[in-house]
Amino acid sequence: MQKIRLLLTLITLATIVGPIAGILLVYQNNLLGLVIPPEVNKIMNGTFVTGNPLEPPVFVDSQYNVTSQTVALTFRFTNPFNFDLTINSMSADIQCDAHNFPLGHATLNNPVNIRASETATITVLGTWTQDAINHFQTAHAGAQSIDVELVGLIINVNGINVQTNEHIKISNVPIA
Repeated sequence: MQKIRLLLTLITLATIVGPIAGILLVYQNNLLGLVIPPEVNKIMNGTFVTGNPLEPPVFVDSQYNVTSQTVALTFRFTNPFNFDLTINSMSADIQCDAHNFPLGHATLNNPVNIRASETATITVLGTWTQDAINHFQTAHAGAQSIDVELVGLIINVNGINVQTNEHIKISNVPIA
């Protein structure tokens, strides 16, 4: 009876420890792979399910409206995913790149739909404050354009808010 009990105990241990030992051997060089799925690793490394890195929007053009004291910033963005994206909202503060002076706020007026693997144009409207106009007249007297930064960017894509603390530099934004 003791021999049967010992044999059953060894079989039980082998059926429990064997698969665990096998998994540990397979993942011996990547123990995080046991817990974190490979898709999450791709996102953390800047590549996504498509295998392509997510490229930031590319600045294309800007137009200044003197009467409304607004600037339209146009970007081009390519959707790297195999599904459609909707940019519901986008907002950021605008500051002078040379002086870190707050100039105004930029927002996306209308949602933008970007079909899978296609490129779309995104226009963000920035409104200058009166302090910004004064800054242009004193610190940038006679300049036709300046370099600005978008700060505190928040984007809502498909209902998910994405926020970055990275400053996004935009060159040659017209001020006159």
